[in-house]
Amino acid sequence: MAFQSVWTVCLFANNDNDENLLNSDIRITIKETNLVKQSQVFLGDISEIQANGFLKEALAKIVVSSSPKPDQIKSFDKKKIISIIRGQRYLPDNIIMISPRRIYVKRLGQVISKQDVRQFVEQYLSQIFKNQDYQLKTFNVRGLETYPQGKLQFCPDSDDMLDKHGKLSFYLDVVIDGNKEDRLSVSGLVALYDNVLHTTRSYAKGETISKETVCLKKENVFEIGRTGIKTFEEISHKILNYSVRKGDILKTNFFADPPLIQKGDIITLVARNNNLEIITSGISKEDGFENELIKVESLSSGKLVRGIVKGKSRVEVAY
Repeated sequence: MAFQSVWTVCLFANNDNDENLLNSDIRITIKETNLVKQSQVFLGDISEIQANGFLKEALAKIVVSSSPKPDQIKSFDKKKIISIIRGQRYLPDNIIMISPRRIYVKRLGQVISKQDVRQFVEQYLSQIFKNQDYQLKTFNVRGLETYPQGKLQFCPDSDDMLDKHGKLSFYLDVVIDGNKEDRLSVSGLVALYDNVLHTTRSYAKGETISKETVCLKKENVFEIGRTGIKTFEEISHKILNYSVRKGDILKTNFFADPPLIQKGDIITLVARNNNLEIITSGISKEDGFENELIKVESLSSGKLVRGIVKGKSRVEVAY
């Protein structure tokens, strides 16, 4: 293959070169500095090509080198390009190439900021906590770099980004033009606020709280747990399992349903024997919940018997 390489600075230095350039069917002018986007450097990225028909397209698609990392610079000698072009056996002999001694390529990049990732996370949280009062209290991203240009997408590795304590912890894939470029580590802390009941006075264990002695205040649900009481109806007529102090947050595990029968109640005592049913009255000697075994004193005989609580004020003798 006949091949001529002409220095840019001496392109018109002698008449012979001028005549060759005018008569050549293919002319490749290499630029000294070049910007590229993709992961490979093509001849068309770093040169101006004059050629007829499909030869221009074929020359432009010749791979010269791999690209540097985004926002980095890479250089190579013109001899490398000459060698690569000579290796294309389909090319005609009369090619003129004009090139500097060294060629420099910089790959364009895009910067992804911490704020970009935060906006993605905020959007995710807004879908989870629709119409709820929440706050991303702390936020951190590790692994951010400069990335290739292209369409950016964030792809979390899991749908479970948030645990029950409000801790944010997951990996986020950086995808550009459909290709995974990196994986980021994302962490943070989320607060979710809701109104829960507080007591405005102290109560002892076993007491029932009145509606006039509670108030609603906003609390971080992730800090107190999801057992906070939101409406008074949830605890109406229930008794306390624990004593509470003024200002305490009221939680579901603080309360229990009162016994169906309390100690000292007059109850209906039912005794069954085959097809015979005897109904009398008695006095409960202890508190009793449904289907619980308690002691009852019969008012007719004065005897203590054991019976099963079957409803409010009704006990069936257990034999």
